[in-house]
Amino acid sequence: MSQSSNNKFLAYVRVSTKDQQEHGTSLTEQRGYIERYAESKGFVIEKFYIEAESASKAGRQKFAEMLKDLTEGGYKGIIFHKTDRSARNPTDQAVLYELMQKGFEFHFVLEGTSTAEPNGRYVMYLLWGMASGYTENLRAEINKGILGRLKMGRVPAQVPIGYNKAEECRAIIDPMRAPMVRQILREYASGRYSVQMITKRGQEIGLMNRNGRYLNKSSMHALLRQPFYYGLIRHRKGFFNGDHEPLIPKALFDRVQYFLTRKGFKRKYAHEYIFTGGMLKCPECKVSLKSMTAKGKFKYYYCRNKECSVKALSEKKISDQALEHLRSIEFNDMELDGFKKALRVFQEQTNDHKREQMRAVNLELNNIQARLDGLVNKLVEQTLDDETFGKMRKALLDKQLELRERRDALERTDTKKLAQLETFGKLLKSPSLAYQKADVINKRRLLVSMTENLELTPNGLAIKWKKAFEMVANRPKPKSSAPGRNRTCIASFGGRHPIR
Repeated sequence: MSQSSNNKFLAYVRVSTKDQQEHGTSLTEQRGYIERYAESKGFVIEKFYIEAESASKAGRQKFAEMLKDLTEGGYKGIIFHKTDRSARNPTDQAVLYELMQKGFEFHFVLEGTSTAEPNGRYVMYLLWGMASGYTENLRAEINKGILGRLKMGRVPAQVPIGYNKAEECRAIIDPMRAPMVRQILREYASGRYSVQMITKRGQEIGLMNRNGRYLNKSSMHALLRQPFYYGLIRHRKGFFNGDHEPLIPKALFDRVQYFLTRKGFKRKYAHEYIFTGGMLKCPECKVSLKSMTAKGKFKYYYCRNKECSVKALSEKKISDQALEHLRSIEFNDMELDGFKKALRVFQEQTNDHKREQMRAVNLELNNIQARLDGLVNKLVEQTLDDETFGKMRKALLDKQLELRERRDALERTDTKKLAQLETFGKLLKSPSLAYQKADVINKRRLLVSMTENLELTPNGLAIKWKKAFEMVANRPKPKSSAPGRNRTCIASFGGRHPIR
């Protein structure tokens, strides 16, 4: 039977947890939507695959079984309730993409789209990218559950030298190392030491890390910058008041910072360059290129390796190629309209996903509260000893805290991710125009914000985009914009003013 006349489909329904599978109505609702859609299209659903597993995880059992049956059973494709039920992780997205290239169709009931149409494929690409980003963002928000402990003044991670870790993430003074740390901070605050000198001083008094090794210059610098010693916990998302005993007053810490800053030296440059800070490597020996200006206005990058044949690479020509890369990923009018539609759909799906997750979390919280109440009753009835009660209660309270942090994370994720996507869409409307209008510093910032790295290759400047932009860069292009159209070989980067 040819694919064009084939009307046999498989159908996939999914919820994220076992509790939703047992107690929710989501599976029944999804199945009903799919059956009505298939009937309206004249499709025959040969088999339903039901799974209680998040689509953000690769290796779903029923999903893998379905894909195997699809390729071996002569079916035309798969019907999903909505796009994010298909795949939220890049691995499964890549598998579905390959199957689509082989002629299999995917239909998404809620969006009313299918891969049989170009616009449907485009919407799917966008929603896949948004779903992957949402999953990563949610995971990051969940990881920030440690903020709950930080707000209590506790330290979830390792404590600095001079302290020991106690129960419940408390920090207590290390009686052996704390006096030495205090001495180092006081002596450095006198202004008589450089970081290198105070590092040697630490070795003289016997200050070692937990592995029994003396601190090197880098470790000593980190110690001198550690606000934990005057009572403040530093975290990547901010500062928090600790409930530990400080080693020094803040005034002493401020004096240490004064001498650290005063002894620093910032080199001033007469010229600004776009691709500084190790952004470009030599295409031959792979070391960072240096920058220079010839005749007061011609900017170049060069390799200081005398054995390297690369002479001078023109910044203007490299910048022109970066501009072409930016032009290659910006949205046209049709794509911009598709992105706006996908953003609206994603907002609806995000709200649906949030409600499902919140129902599951609240269900688990209710179960835990019931178990906590039951423990108290058992203690009162003397059917449970104090030690067992304490252990079981602590385990339940830890789980309860984890679930509350997850619930808070779900609340935060929605607005933050949607704002990021709106900014993403605005940027892709005309990144090349923004680049052309920007000064040197903002040109560099724009490239850093969108790219993982830049590489000079024999075929010209190659860009590895950050994940958010990679899917857009790899989207199907019109025939008129075939890859390599604007490539320039390395030789053409050279200027009139060679270094050697």
